[in-house]
Amino acid sequence: MFRATSLCLLPVLFSAMPLDLQAAEFPIGAPQVTGGMEVAAVYLQPIEMDPPGMMLPAAESDVHLEADIHATEDNANGFAEGDWMPNLHVEYKVKNLESGVEQSGALEAMVASDGPHYGENVKLSGAGRYALELTVHPGGHGMMSFGRHVDKETGVAAWPEAFTLKYQFVFAGVGKKGGY
Repeated sequence: MFRATSLCLLPVLFSAMPLDLQAAEFPIGAPQVTGGMEVAAVYLQPIEMDPPGMMLPAAESDVHLEADIHATEDNANGFAEGDWMPNLHVEYKVKNLESGVEQSGALEAMVASDGPHYGENVKLSGAGRYALELTVHPGGHGMMSFGRHVDKETGVAAWPEAFTLKYQFVFAGVGKKGGY
């Protein structure tokens, strides 16, 4: 009798356990708001990507650098508060403040279990204090760009001009992959 009752309770017990298996994200400074967007910079363990070759392989990287860019309540471009902002060109520059070693590149649009973002696997120059600069440009121009209505009845505001945000963080590692 005890075994049957215990076995019946197992699904209830397991359903109450948290199953959050996402990798730990480390915030890089506080989120910043500009141009109707909130930009939150984070890093986590390097990740594997599809398609292969899209970015530096995880085995050769120290972190996966992300810019989570979402619309704010006052966004004039037709996006609701919290919507991911598509079709941006995001450049990064990261500098080790102790050694002066600097590197730069672009963050690519991608999606993960916690939603879309701009990201890139990056090899840092060891543990230490870093400065991060993110420059966000509106999307491309031409026939393949993300269009916007401009008529009086349904139009939205012009895309914001490019902007640069600065952050600082301490990198001490990301822990063991799968240790989350």
